[in-house]
Amino acid sequence: MRWLNEKIWRKPKASTTEVDADILTLPFAAEHQCDLLISPEHFLLIRQFHQDVLNQLDMLGTFLQSASVVLLWPTPGYQLRVFASNDRTHQIQVNAFAAGSGLLGVLKERTEFALAPYPASAPALPYYPDAPHPGSFYACRIGSDPTLEKNASSAPLLCVDRPSREPWSKVEIAMIKRTGEQIATSLNLHGELLLADFERKVLQQSFNGLKVLNSSLTLDSVYRAAAAALRMIVAADLIGFGKICGDMVELQHLDGDGSFSTDPQRYPLDDSLIGQAVKYRCILPDGGENKQRTPVINGLPLFDNFSSILAIPLVQDRLPVSGILLIAGRKNGLFSRRCRDLIEMISAQVAIKVELAGSHEQINQLTVTDGLTGIANRRAFERALEVMHQRALRRESAFSLIICDIDLFKKINDTCGHPFGDQVIRQVAAEMKAVVRSGDLAARIGGEEFAVLLEDTDSKGAAEVAERLRDRVEKKQLRHQGVLWPVTISIGVAAFPGDTGDTEKLINYADQALYRAKESGRNRTVVWSDAIRGS
Repeated sequence: MRWLNEKIWRKPKASTTEVDADILTLPFAAEHQCDLLISPEHFLLIRQFHQDVLNQLDMLGTFLQSASVVLLWPTPGYQLRVFASNDRTHQIQVNAFAAGSGLLGVLKERTEFALAPYPASAPALPYYPDAPHPGSFYACRIGSDPTLEKNASSAPLLCVDRPSREPWSKVEIAMIKRTGEQIATSLNLHGELLLADFERKVLQQSFNGLKVLNSSLTLDSVYRAAAAALRMIVAADLIGFGKICGDMVELQHLDGDGSFSTDPQRYPLDDSLIGQAVKYRCILPDGGENKQRTPVINGLPLFDNFSSILAIPLVQDRLPVSGILLIAGRKNGLFSRRCRDLIEMISAQVAIKVELAGSHEQINQLTVTDGLTGIANRRAFERALEVMHQRALRRESAFSLIICDIDLFKKINDTCGHPFGDQVIRQVAAEMKAVVRSGDLAARIGGEEFAVLLEDTDSKGAAEVAERLRDRVEKKQLRHQGVLWPVTISIGVAAFPGDTGDTEKLINYADQALYRAKESGRNRTVVWSDAIRGS
């Protein structure tokens, strides 16, 4: 019965009868070690096995005449429970009891036991607690697994009793043992079918998870897809992904029950479980048991409170470890050997996808970021303008556009050279980043021209931001070859929907306001108005 020790099954969600529930708990325990549920096909196999056992017991009871036949199956906690019976007394007790209870205690170190006649002073049969003693009794353990010979409490028992006090004949004992062998054969057959179909479904689920993973392009989507794939094979309470940064780890993503929250922070690797996993490039701890001898992450006790934990380094061949995967569960013994093998397979794919997603994000960043200043480029500005416009339409809210230009920039370039001109551009961009909020956008849209999008801001609020920006730039002390060079900007402001509901007109109005600021002497802010339109 190899398969019996390798998988633990979960009950189906669909409602079952009381008999069905008993079938599922014996011998197919309902405790879960993965997120897959028993399918209707699995349930049918279990019921077929149960019916086959009942048929075997009925035939044995008929052959032995007026005998009751009971199959006892071990449950967690060294207990036995009636799995199936041919009960002619109608007094059988279905509740679980200790494996060594009553007369069955003599089977602790035996494979079989016969008692005929059954003396009145002998202990009662634990599954007949209220019934009078039978005339004779016989029990034997079933199963061909050699490991079962070491401990009777882990083996199924086939028990037979009858009113007759006559000794059991060799033919009767041979028939009882033969029935036990038939049950063991049926168990192995149904178990292997169940295991094969279950493993096929596990692999299918794993491959489905990997398929989703392979379609992910961003780091966040990779983390989410990987967590979903892992949950197909293990009932984890918490899954975390960290990026290795030298001798630190940055926890970037947590997937769990929502009872925690954390911002991306860096934690030292030294003297931690993940530090050892990274150093030795192996999955720790062995077996997945959290013995709490070493903190999982230094400075973050979140993972220390789980009974089962795995720290899996994300590594490719001989490359340095790029990240760490953490899987935690409150349940003891969460990670079987087969489960760890599947996790290792998925983590290898995650390592590849994390690197590809990181490269993809870097490429995307280059396509929307100005290389000189680090702020958004014109392409990103155009995208953001459209998004902000659509959001404002849905929410019936306002937003504003600021366009600014460095005054007399050509003179700066011609006199001081382009390197100093680049320095001026970078300094203006730095001041723009300093005044905008996280939900706003600062962009370089031309050589010395910049734009700012301010969400939920009318023209008055935009004018205040523009003036603060202009003032900061004017006060900036920029020197070339020891000589102080004054740098100023001119700014134009237009607002949606106060000035216009059209984005092209919005840009045009801000441009016209900027032109008016230039005409009026530079180093000033001009807000669009109808007066500008008429001039």
